[in-house]
Amino acid sequence: MIETPRLVLRRFTADDLEPLAAILLHPEVSRWLGPHAATRDDVARAIDRYDVHWETLGFGRFAVVDRTSGVLVGRAGVMREAAWMATECRDEIGWAIDPGRWHEGLATEASAAALGDVFGRVGLVQVVSFTSLANAASIRVMAKLGLALGGTTSWAGTEHVWYAVSARREHVSD
Repeated sequence: MIETPRLVLRRFTADDLEPLAAILLHPEVSRWLGPHAATRDDVARAIDRYDVHWETLGFGRFAVVDRTSGVLVGRAGVMREAAWMATECRDEIGWAIDPGRWHEGLATEASAAALGDVFGRVGLVQVVSFTSLANAASIRVMAKLGLALGGTTSWAGTEHVWYAVSARREHVSD
């Protein structure tokens, strides 16, 4: 578990399925994450995948919880993306925040904490992040996290931009 000024990052539990499904299946979120025909069962499988990733590699996606209310507001963390071929590094930082909480800096806050964890506790030396060229909000988060533009590539049938950060360059700005 990791605590930030406004958030608690922890492993997912069975109680997180419904609130995470509400977030990930929201049209404004699924627009960027896909697949567009995702279901509650897909979200349940994702939580199972997060758990296996944690058990296998010792890191993964965190449930992101509002410290004050105790409400799940999203997910953030690093997953090893085996199908990613644009870079040698396949450890990808990603996030998804409840659209009702967008523009509060929660993605940056949660992801900065997750990066600190994988660079410190886990010992990763580099992390990438990628998104659709049209996802300006996530590109801004990448820049705030100190990731540097790496290039563009085709991923999941669309043109994506990718950024990278090494442990020695970790930096977060407001």
